[in-house]
Order: sequence, then structure tokens, then C-alpha cells
Amino acid sequence: MHVSNHLVVVVTTVESLDDAERLSRQLVEQSLAACVQIDGPITSHYRWDGAIQRSTEFRLTIKTSSERWPHLKERLTSLHPYDEPGILMLPVTDTTQGYLDWVVKHTV
Repeated sequence: MHVSNHLVVVVTTVESLDDAERLSRQLVEQSLAACVQIDGPITSHYRWDGAIQRSTEFRLTIKTSSERWPHLKERLTSLHPYDEPGILMLPVTDTTQGYLDWVVKHTV
């Protein structure tokens, strides 16, 4: 199967496990992600509103196709509980053809 799509990994964080579970379920149900992994809790250090902050968060690692990325970004931005969520798209330069085919099949 020749596919012009390629695999991308999207990373974001949320404050609670409930938010992480809700977002993961919705993204997979809507075929915007083939798989979402939840890591955490993790500790994040960052500057916000002029002060150094420290928060406990949960990281979502989202596997999708490059074709679905624009739709995923739009939907994730609208569903995300943060005012200004960090949503990072990382292109995958290599993977197995079988895994790529699986991701594409589940994000159509």
C-alpha cells in the first residue's frame, strides 16, 4: 500500500487525568488520532503571567497522520481546557510501513 501520508506525533499537557482521558477518548472516537498515550503525573516548570510556575500535569502523546493534523489541531485547540495550550506537532522521519498503514487506516 503506497501512502503519501506520513506519521506525526502531537504532544500536549493537561492539568488532570480526567481531562487527559476525556481528550484521548474524543480524539480517537473522532478518528483524529489512531492512538493517544497518557504519561504522568509529570512536573512542569514555566513562566506564566510574569511569574515562574510549577504544575503537575499529564502528557498526551498523540499518533496521527499528516493529513489529519490540521483537523486534529483545530479540534484539540477547541477541546483543550487551557487558555493557551502547548500543542506541538513532531514529524516522524521513519517508521515501519505496517505501523504507518495502521495509523492512516484509523485516522481516515
